[in-house]
Amino acid sequence: MRLHTFGAAVLLALVTGAFGSLPAATMAQSNERCFSETGFCISGRIREFWEQNGGLAVFGLPLGPQQDVTDAGGRTVQAQWFERHRLELHPENPVPYDVLLGRLGADRLAQLGRPWQPGGASDESGAGDAERCRLFAETGHVVCDQFLEAWRRYGLSFPGVRGTSFEESLALFGLPLTAATTETIDGKEYLVQWFERARFELHPENQPPYNVLFGRLGAELNSSGNQAAPAPGGDGQVLVAGSEWTLVSFGTTTAAESAASARPATLAFDGERVGGFSGCNRFNGLYQATGDTVTFGPLAVTRAACTTDILNRQESTVLAVLQGTARYTVEANTLTITAADGKELTYRAAARTAVTGTVTYLQRSALPPQAVIEVKLLDVSRADAPAIEIASQTIQTNGRQVPFAFELPYDPAQIDPRFTYAVQARITVDGQLAFINTERFAVITQGNPTNIEVVVQPV
Repeated sequence: MRLHTFGAAVLLALVTGAFGSLPAATMAQSNERCFSETGFCISGRIREFWEQNGGLAVFGLPLGPQQDVTDAGGRTVQAQWFERHRLELHPENPVPYDVLLGRLGADRLAQLGRPWQPGGASDESGAGDAERCRLFAETGHVVCDQFLEAWRRYGLSFPGVRGTSFEESLALFGLPLTAATTETIDGKEYLVQWFERARFELHPENQPPYNVLFGRLGAELNSSGNQAAPAPGGDGQVLVAGSEWTLVSFGTTTAAESAASARPATLAFDGERVGGFSGCNRFNGLYQATGDTVTFGPLAVTRAACTTDILNRQESTVLAVLQGTARYTVEANTLTITAADGKELTYRAAARTAVTGTVTYLQRSALPPQAVIEVKLLDVSRADAPAIEIASQTIQTNGRQVPFAFELPYDPAQIDPRFTYAVQARITVDGQLAFINTERFAVITQGNPTNIEVVVQPV
């Protein structure tokens, strides 16, 4: 079930930390709900989102006013901090994605200098018991017992979805970043598990289901008075959405070898995810940057065979460095990543021309976590011949919801101003086509844009 209204006893059990009493909400204005405990109000779309998706239990009290902040992409957005979350307004997105949640669990771990690690054998001890536990393969961590019950109990309210779905819980809390461990909070020891957007705390002094509370991450991140929105991927400012690099050398700190030139190896950072091409295979996974270190989660890698010795050596080094924790430096347009054993990769910023945009749909339905989005840039000039593919991108949704940003790089030398080019997008679920665009989205030539919104329709 979702939280929509709370009795006084429930509220008393849920409020922890600096605010131990019930929040006396008053209507200061017709569209405001104000809280005497902090002296701040919520209104408009943020108030609506707060009330519809968990209220006090999930978000806590407001810690400041709704105000302008600069997001990771350098844009100014309206945001408001709460005890347990940060809510950002993105009116360019359709409802309910016009309000986005900060990755406060990952941000707080980064602030503490604790980059998350992939799960180990001990973390998988309960993975075989589907009643008690669930293994999240993306990060290799298991969520069990009371924490799994709490994860499943709450979720963002997607239109047209009854109950609380896996996708709604994933949208609210994100993936687990640690195993459940004992930590000291406010001088007391609790069983704790960290997620991308939350910290679950087991409080045995409370009666179920209120024995699992969510940490006051918003308050902790704001203890220094910082009201800015942290960049995705921790505080590594260069490793953010849109950063893309081309491999120029690999090897060790004392013996580097030039990268194979037949088909350049690349590395791209997209918010919380990293992906690229090793020279033989494509890969993708999670990452988190903290200071001068970057921690990579398990990578999903395709299985094509390398055709030359240099490609074998290159791929072996790339996949070895991009696992666990490594140090990185950025000087001018050069990115260097060095593993603890001395293996090293050097990338340079890739100068590219690209068609960019988003894929979305208007139906009020959520995508299952196994949904895959395929976006292609096509030459559609010849009416009597198949379209020619120029660029493509595959996006693993992993529980995320539309809109999805895409980027289709192309060589301007490939483009003939007399020809017609278009973007095609499709969404498949378990290999079955679920959505596709039914109108042409022309780009590049004949006065057409290079940034578009592609709207797909259900099949």
